[in-house]
Amino acid sequence: MLEASRWRRLALAIGQLSRPRSLAFGLLAAQPLWFTAAAVAETAVPQATPHTDGSVSENPYLYLDWFPKAQLDPAFRHSLAPVCGGAFIEPQRLYPNANLLPEDAPLRATADSSNWLEDGTAQLRGNVHITQGYRQLFADQVDVNREESTAYLSGAIEMREPSLLVRGKAAEVHTDSKAASIEDATYVVHNEFVHGSARFASREASGELILTEGSYTRCEPDDVFWRMSGGEIAIDNVERQGTARNVRLEIADIPVFYFPYLRFPVGDERMSGLLFPSISNSDENGWDIAIPYYWNIAPQLDATIVPRYVQYRGTGLELETRYLSPWFNTEARVAGLPNDKGGDDEDARRLINEGFPEDLVLPAKGENRWYLNLDQLGGNGGAWRTRIDYSKVSDPDYFRDLDNAELKVPQNVSARALTNLNQTAEASLTSDHWRGSIRAQEYQQLVKDRFDTYSQLPRFNLNGNYKWGNWHLLMDHELTSFDHTDTQTIRFIADVDDPDSETTLTRNFVNANRARIDYSFGWDQQWLWGFFNPEIKGIYLGYELADTFLADSAMDSPETSAGQLTIDSGLFFERSDSLFDYEYIQTLEPRLFLMASSEADQTDFLNVSNSPGDGGNDLLYDTSLFTFSYDQLFRDSRFNGNDRIDDADRAAFGLTTRFVDPRSGRDLFSASAGQIFYSEASRIELAAFIEDVPRSEFAARLESRPSDSLRISSEVIYHDTDNTINRGNVTLRYLDDDFRLFNVGYRYLRKEEIYDATDSYLVQGPVRQADVSAVWPVNDRLSILARANYDFTFDRELEYLAGLEYDTCCYRTRVLWRRELDNDLADVVPPEELEFDEGIYIELQLKGLAGLGGSVTRMLSQGIANFEQREVLKQ
Repeated sequence: MLEASRWRRLALAIGQLSRPRSLAFGLLAAQPLWFTAAAVAETAVPQATPHTDGSVSENPYLYLDWFPKAQLDPAFRHSLAPVCGGAFIEPQRLYPNANLLPEDAPLRATADSSNWLEDGTAQLRGNVHITQGYRQLFADQVDVNREESTAYLSGAIEMREPSLLVRGKAAEVHTDSKAASIEDATYVVHNEFVHGSARFASREASGELILTEGSYTRCEPDDVFWRMSGGEIAIDNVERQGTARNVRLEIADIPVFYFPYLRFPVGDERMSGLLFPSISNSDENGWDIAIPYYWNIAPQLDATIVPRYVQYRGTGLELETRYLSPWFNTEARVAGLPNDKGGDDEDARRLINEGFPEDLVLPAKGENRWYLNLDQLGGNGGAWRTRIDYSKVSDPDYFRDLDNAELKVPQNVSARALTNLNQTAEASLTSDHWRGSIRAQEYQQLVKDRFDTYSQLPRFNLNGNYKWGNWHLLMDHELTSFDHTDTQTIRFIADVDDPDSETTLTRNFVNANRARIDYSFGWDQQWLWGFFNPEIKGIYLGYELADTFLADSAMDSPETSAGQLTIDSGLFFERSDSLFDYEYIQTLEPRLFLMASSEADQTDFLNVSNSPGDGGNDLLYDTSLFTFSYDQLFRDSRFNGNDRIDDADRAAFGLTTRFVDPRSGRDLFSASAGQIFYSEASRIELAAFIEDVPRSEFAARLESRPSDSLRISSEVIYHDTDNTINRGNVTLRYLDDDFRLFNVGYRYLRKEEIYDATDSYLVQGPVRQADVSAVWPVNDRLSILARANYDFTFDRELEYLAGLEYDTCCYRTRVLWRRELDNDLADVVPPEELEFDEGIYIELQLKGLAGLGGSVTRMLSQGIANFEQREVLKQ
């Protein structure tokens, strides 16, 4: 150790190295010290374990703290993503005060030799090691000139902080101004998997860091696929922003993008600037290029502006803005493309040449296309809450033709598969036992041959909920005003073989106010061996109808009411057994559901208007039948909505058996079957009454999880009167820890066969479709992607996918071929004349930087079950 007097002078001379923003810290504009200090208090960092053959010494990137996966401790190796070939591992800090902040720790220095010259220069030679708290400095030699307030470091320079390493060839520090410079710098940010270099780095007195010929990458050091390089990069730690000149993105050592000037945020701070472009190509739209610009307006407000060029349609603009306040979280999206050119569709051109009206085949040509969305949540979990979810597009084909380049669609489904857009505004107030709400709701239909649904303008709800032990009292009150344009007309081609057979269909609508009150009082008792849940309910349903289009104007106030008793009960039996020395638990679970209802005369709800076609003369505003399944056996209503009171006296019986693994609790196999038995009295359906129906269809369900990775399920709905299967499906889902994914599915739905007027082709038939998909790894990095969706009724493929995925710690690329049925002209041509769209799509994601061609991920997520779950597991 240095002598005390010399130590004090050296500490005064180089004390600036211990300031909160040191040279090593400034080189990367890393996080504030309080962040890196937290890393010191964590448990010891896992260490690399050498091979027995001593291969660690042969590691060419050991100077970057890089260890190949084979040289890591097995426990740490298991935590790495399979696509990563190694990790940056910092050595443990075992010196005194290593867990303290630099300003709270004494400065210590060691060297092979030290000397204090008469000119005021202090010399440290050989294995110089200076520490202060968690900060370390290594060098071959250090010369400190107190009079000039400079320190010169040379040799193998190494500066360390938690999760940070900087190496260099030579450095100069001005201790009074805190300016510093270092030559041939290399750096590593361990926990961010980031490393790079700079030919010359300088830290100005203002605190600004300038890197000359610097680089940045998240690739493994032995396989740098991409890097960001710049002629000059300036980082301002005070303003938390950076600027770069002559910046280029290099992929496989080939410059791909060049920016003469670029601004970017430092750390997690947001900052205005250009984002990476989105580029795609398709037969119908041609090249589609969008260049987003991010505008950081204020800490609580930002916007993304996206100019967009679509080769065969025109130039448009997209805008997304977000605002966060103490009470509201608001997101708004707008997109527009004026004077659409119509796209490049060969089938559409052929139909126009055959005489079909252009405005039916290409309805959007020459039109202004746009999209609006407002999504707002208010209240922040307090007693009051608000929500606005409003979306609207210029035409039903907007998403099918354009989608959005950068703006997300609110619904969590494929934009091309959307059938309607929600337009809702709601406010609610909640207390311990009551919740009151008011809602206005509309829908924009995106299906051409469907009529718009009714608007709810407004809907009031007041619901009470009281519980006393196992007893409960529920009080639901609803008052809704349904509104619709009095008449609606749609235009279509009646005969697809005759372009001149254009016709229209008009339907009338009856507006109404509806009141419904449901009171229920019940007992919910659970035991280990079973449950018993009786409940009594009183229901009132009434309307005030507008006289327009009523078949009988005197019947403008139909109403009904009913009292109901339901009992839901079940038993649990179990036994332990074994098969081939494999122990399991078998259960037997009978379940009985009883419902008795007083008569609810709903005759006045049928045939109330003179509207033609498709149930338009019945009071149906928001109600449909639930799709029948095993779970529907035990519901107290068959209707989804409040326009009908389920008055069918019935008893439903179901039986379930399970084979359970006692160690994991997993159902190895389960089977359920059941049926509903009705009284002989008539019961109401949506648009009619049914009499003397003794029982429902027979529902059966099978499920199996022989392992954590494999799930098999099947459900069958059997009509035992006609001895026919009305609906059935079987699915197999497989996803294991090695990211192997495999799906098989088949579904059947019985439908009446309908042919065109000349009986020349099938328009509608039973649904018989198979879907097979897989993502299968060839090795840790290469995987095969595939999907086949086939329709056996029309003997045609619906969608085929085939591709490859190559995934590393640094980047991921996917190449995908897709062939899908083009439904754009489904309303114009016969089903067998629909053409197919084919395309090849490429996606490249530079991890930690940007991605190009994100539509491939959307295609795979929407087409392959469990694909998103696989993505989560791989992270």
